[in-house]
Amino acid sequence: MAAAGDPDATEQADQARAVAQSLGAQSLLIEARQLAGAGAAHTERAGTATAEALTPRERDVLALVATGRSNREIAAQLFISPKTVSVHISRVLDKLDATSRTEAVAIARRRGLID
Repeated sequence: MAAAGDPDATEQADQARAVAQSLGAQSLLIEARQLAGAGAAHTERAGTATAEALTPRERDVLALVATGRSNREIAAQLFISPKTVSVHISRVLDKLDATSRTEAVAIARRRGLID
């Protein structure tokens, strides 16, 4: 097993979680989170632990954010209100422990949550 804090181990763990998420393997996700919690060099806030729990709509919104669209443009494309888009983005930021839309997109891409 790789040492805690090893960048390769962290990347491999992120990839394993992404694959488990894409397969819908909830039990594997839970185990991967537990292993990460036991050996991680960094601590995760409660919001970060739920990053894999993005709803399908939150993923849709985040994918459109990644293309550079505004809240108004996202709302029009998804047939929802701009306020609803704003709420989805706020929840994504919280779940990913991100401080900006750009950071949320980067984290989501790194974790394989969006393309």
